[in-house]
Amino acid sequence: MKTQTKYVCVLGLLYFFVGYVGICHHELWLDEAHHWLLARDSNSIGELLANTKDEGHPILWNLLLFLLTRFTLNPFAMQLLHLLIATTAMVIFLRKAPFSWWFKILFLFGYFMVFEYALIARNYMLGVLFLFLACAELASRDKKFGWICLWLALAANVHLMFAVIAFALFLTLALEQRQRRSISRNHLAMGCVIFVVGLILAAVQIVPSADTQFFTHVTEMPWNEKFTKGFIALFKGWIAVPDFRSIHFWNSNVFVDLSKTLAAGVGFLLYLVPLLLFRNKKVLFFVYSALLGTQIFFFLTQMSATRHDGMAFLILIVALWMQASLANDPKTDHILRPNLPDSLKTTLVYGILVLQFCGGVGAYATDYRYAFTQEAAVNDFLKAQHLNTQTIITSNCSGTVISPNLQKKLYFLCASDFGSFCRWNGTCTTDFSSAQVDALLSDYLKTHASGIYVSAAGRLESTKGTIRYRLLKKFEGSIVRHNDCYLYEISKI
Repeated sequence: MKTQTKYVCVLGLLYFFVGYVGICHHELWLDEAHHWLLARDSNSIGELLANTKDEGHPILWNLLLFLLTRFTLNPFAMQLLHLLIATTAMVIFLRKAPFSWWFKILFLFGYFMVFEYALIARNYMLGVLFLFLACAELASRDKKFGWICLWLALAANVHLMFAVIAFALFLTLALEQRQRRSISRNHLAMGCVIFVVGLILAAVQIVPSADTQFFTHVTEMPWNEKFTKGFIALFKGWIAVPDFRSIHFWNSNVFVDLSKTLAAGVGFLLYLVPLLLFRNKKVLFFVYSALLGTQIFFFLTQMSATRHDGMAFLILIVALWMQASLANDPKTDHILRPNLPDSLKTTLVYGILVLQFCGGVGAYATDYRYAFTQEAAVNDFLKAQHLNTQTIITSNCSGTVISPNLQKKLYFLCASDFGSFCRWNGTCTTDFSSAQVDALLSDYLKTHASGIYVSAAGRLESTKGTIRYRLLKKFEGSIVRHNDCYLYEISKI
């Protein structure tokens, strides 16, 4: 066995083992549970399409989960599938990426690859897989242009931000092929058709309905705040060091918490870094096209989660991959001589990787030690007390997180009906006051004798009107902020 193959096997198996231990100690949070329930409680692909129309995401990840839920209702299957996808992506990276082994190790066990996109079962790692499949063919792009376009089309159908990166990479390669004329027109046209059809398909799925609640908060923001979001996102994507001074490290950054203004300023300056790292016009075209697309995304959506910020880091990795793959191209043009010595460039890149590695180790260890959410503890308590057979009540979709492992629907007060996943276009996205909850529970008890109420807010054990509240258990201290959970038995007086 070749030395390279041994390294790939050992590191791939190590990555899977670390990931497996991690998912065994990772509790589901709202978004993970939500997408599992979308798949579980849709009776057909047509119904799945209808249920996901306000998601803002293409259906590919949900479609995989839909197929999985036809065989099992255990949500751990989703976590295991996600880990297998992650491991496959990392093995492709280990085999094909033109980097040193130290680079690859730091990347594999950095913040995004070992925690954010690995332990949390969302659609992002599926996008990484397709993006890396495309990058793996860069060196033989003349022969594999059609395959590259296919992988990029699939990446675009994972998430809007992957569509942005995929479009930038496709445009760069398509313009290069037209300039170099190294493939036939038919081959070029076929690849373009594949990607454009995929992009249109993704766009049709991404556009939400008119009554979606996603962008309500954006219209109320001042313009200067909208503009700085993209700069802070670039900073957080490259300098991914969570704030471990609190258990609530997730979606935080220690430097942003210390000074958001400084982070925005440094993030603005980071836009100059590609000019210092890359001399190839094509690579620079890709980098700035992709970064411009992400800047527009942040301006329009004002999304601030670290998983979105990680796209800037992926853009950097893809650009470094491109630089190495295009290095032997005799027609490669340089727009300027390197004004940074190679040693300083290496130090800069490895500095980012080391910070990411430290952030990844810290996040993984904290998630191992503490509960990410109270989902598992609540379910264990309900089952141990034989309360899982009773009607479980929640005011809105904040209770969604316990439905997957409970393997039953909950009674949603906001809809006066049983449900599981969130619907983003109605009253179930509303936060109810205590008085409103009392009124809704009173209506529920008109036709029911009792129930188990799952609340995100604690209250004293008391009697309210016609309702008797009895506190059963409180669950506090999870990594995700505002994820405390209080269980009450409610009954008529």
